Amino acid sequence: MSIVLQSERLKVEIAEPGAPPNNRIRFDRAGFVTQVTLDGRHQFCAREPDNLPHPSSGGAGLCSEIRCNEAVAEAALGAQFPKFGVGLLTKDQDGRFVFHHPYPCEPFDVAYVADASAVEFDTAPRACLGYAARSRKRVAVAGNTLTMTMTVDNVGARPLALDEYCHNFVTIDRLPLGEGYYLAMPVAAQDGKAAKGGVALGGRGHGVAVLGYSNEPSFYDLDPAEITAPAPFTWKLSHRDTAASIAETVSLLPSRIIVWAIDHIISPEIICHVDVAPDESVSWTRQWTFEG
Repeated sequence: MSIVLQSERLKVEIAEPGAPPNNRIRFDRAGFVTQVTLDGRHQFCAREPDNLPHPSSGGAGLCSEIRCNEAVAEAALGAQFPKFGVGLLTKDQDGRFVFHHPYPCEPFDVAYVADASAVEFDTAPRACLGYAARSRKRVAVAGNTLTMTMTVDNVGARPLALDEYCHNFVTIDRLPLGEGYYLAMPVAAQDGKAAKGGVALGGRGHGVAVLGYSNEPSFYDLDPAEITAPAPFTWKLSHRDTAASIAETVSLLPSRIIVWAIDHIISPEIICHVDVAPDESVSWTRQWTFEG
């Protein structure tokens, strides 16, 4: 089941909260974008593959994740902790949050109102360990742009320290990993810098190049100190064999940048840290521009 938004150039498909594939324990169930089609011919979203060293977490397209590491650490074994955007998870194993583990979940209630070009989601709070948040997300299309505006209201008794990022499981016109792909961003020269893991990615110019095909995951990590421009932060992915491209602009300066790639996916993960005191709110935006 999908919510479909359309402009004169874009068709955006969003999985309804709780409906597959938007029913796992990792990704924000509000605004789970499974496909974007430009001008009826260019597509940009892909599904997380199954040939991974760990079970697939069910990601697809533009799906966000919110982490609150303090809440996971504080929860006792057998107790619940909040996974914001998803629900209250039961900690049935020791240690940190494992994103592919099937934790028992009591999902948050998510309501939405949609029209032809925009949808607004409201994720209701449920207090746990003194933490509680109401999150609101507006997804809108206009021309060749898709904009997400996120707002978090801290309605709990304790401060929230959150890391939010969009996984950007993207491809361009279904082109597999290969030397034609290049990811540009405002960072210091990366020439000669090797990937943290895997063989598909390497530093080149002011960005990250795909060095070749790999059916095993590759990771490239950028230090925030390498960012050379103030917010907003923009990356752009292009391929020499097509005029199509995708760019994301984030209103906040990233706290970390990870590029992940495998098989048919390149995933620039722009991680933003936000602190929200009780009775306060914070808002930020992510905007994608699709060219053809």
